[in-house]
Amino acid sequence: MNTIKNDYDGPTKPVRVIKSPRQFSLDFAYSEDPAEVDAGIKEAIKGVKLSIMAMGIALYRVDVAGYFIDLGFKKFGEYIDHLTEETGMARSSLYNWEYIGEAYITYRSELDKIGFSDDDGPTKLPFLPRALENHTKQAVFRNIKDMSKREFEEWSRGNIGQNDKKYKNVKIKGNNLFAGSAPLVSFADGVSPRDRRYYETLLMEGAEALAQNEYLGTYRFYDELEKRRFDKIYSRELKVMRSRK
Repeated sequence: MNTIKNDYDGPTKPVRVIKSPRQFSLDFAYSEDPAEVDAGIKEAIKGVKLSIMAMGIALYRVDVAGYFIDLGFKKFGEYIDHLTEETGMARSSLYNWEYIGEAYITYRSELDKIGFSDDDGPTKLPFLPRALENHTKQAVFRNIKDMSKREFEEWSRGNIGQNDKKYKNVKIKGNNLFAGSAPLVSFADGVSPRDRRYYETLLMEGAEALAQNEYLGTYRFYDELEKRRFDKIYSRELKVMRSRK
């Protein structure tokens, strides 16, 4: 009596083949396999076929999808440090690429409509959100294709030339705070010196932020000790964030 083997002879899932460097595909950026995304990032960094947008998309997905955990790291920053050590790529460059990937994924629909690609200058993408705040969508997605990176970066800020001149000349005289020659705030005679210094600091910080086209945030604390602790963390994290730009 012959034994009949229960072998499946239907369609099978194709085996994923790791391509040689010359055949390497940039589709890794959209893979659902963390190991494949990781391998693709490393191969691209080594110069197989560097696509800044694909690199950025892959890095952003490793971050937001938590792939770094699947790859054995507790934090995304640890994964970046690992890439830096293994590939020799600067840490700041890797973070810059992630910013590019984040912007592309966020505005992918509009960017795909205009056929935006690596040839159009992906390093413009981090300035896209700011441009949309200051200009119409139609103008933004036209200029991001046509302008150089420097032109688009400057244009994304909007018309801030007059504000720059105005707010660089903020000063306090007597009981008044002036922007140029125009009085903005008057302090009452009954305000205590301590409160006066506090409000002056807030106003001058705001003026400085406007002059540099920055954003100013307000935070609340239980006491002075909590604020000092926050300031230490804030200073450290701000350096890290700005190193990514």
